[in-house]
Amino acid sequence: MTTLSKTRKAKEKEKPTPRKIYTTEQREKARKYYLMGLNMEEISKLLDGCPFRTIEKWQNLEQWKLLKKTKPIEIRALELKKAGKTVKEIAKLIEVSEITVWRYTKKAIENEKRNPE
Repeated sequence: MTTLSKTRKAKEKEKPTPRKIYTTEQREKARKYYLMGLNMEEISKLLDGCPFRTIEKWQNLEQWKLLKKTKPIEIRALELKKAGKTVKEIAKLIEVSEITVWRYTKKAIENEKRNPE
C-alpha cells in the first residue's frame, strides 16, 4: 500500500465536526448580558463557551450597539458636573469609570462650545 492511499483513507475517516446550533434563548441572553455592560469574552463564558465570533456576529446582525442607551448617562454626567460634583463622585453615582465620566463631560462641554443655544 502506498503512502498516498494511506493518507486518502485517513482523510476519508476524518469527519468534520458538526456545527453547534444555538437557540434564540441563548441569543437573547447574550444580548441581555451585552446591554448590562459585559464584554464579548465574559458573555462567551456565561454561555458555556459560545465562540466569541458567534456573539460578535449576533451583535452586528441585530445592531446591539444601537440598543445601548448611553446618551442619558452622558446627559446625567454633565448635569452632575454642572451641579458641582467631582468626577469621582459622578463615577460612583452613575456606576461608570472616572475616565468615562471625564470623557462624557469633556465631549458635552465641547459640543456646547460649538453649538451654543
